[in-house]
Amino acid sequence: MEQLGINWGLLIAQLVNVALTIWILTIFLYRPILNMLNERTRRIQEGLRDAEQVKEQLASAKQDYDAELARGRQEAANIIAQAQERAKAQEQELIAQARQEADRIRQEARDQSLQERDQLLRDIKDQMADLVTTTAARVLGEELKANHDKLITESLAELGRRN
Repeated sequence: MEQLGINWGLLIAQLVNVALTIWILTIFLYRPILNMLNERTRRIQEGLRDAEQVKEQLASAKQDYDAELARGRQEAANIIAQAQERAKAQEQELIAQARQEADRIRQEARDQSLQERDQLLRDIKDQMADLVTTTAARVLGEELKANHDKLITESLAELGRRN
């Protein structure tokens, strides 16, 4: 092979140098870089998994928030409805009490006016009886003293029939 210009000693030395360089590069450069890239890939994948978990947790928290918000709104609507019902019931109760009070006041006014009317009629009867008696006594004088009691009772009876 010397005829081809190949020096075997130099070829072997170069092959050993290339192998040694590859081995040294592999140990000191290629493996650390490869380990660093693998570590970086692993951290990126963990970050993606963590991000996906956070995304799922966020979606779950949003669903919980939406559900809680819906429950809160429903509860608020129920509270408002109950308050409106209570207000209507109280309104009806107040109206009923006011009507009862008005009826009671009207009835008391009627009773009082009837009592006053009856009292006035009695007073008028008494006054009329006194007037009739006084007038009769003046007109008839002493002559009718014997019939006096009879005239008074008849006058009172007459007045009682008129009223």
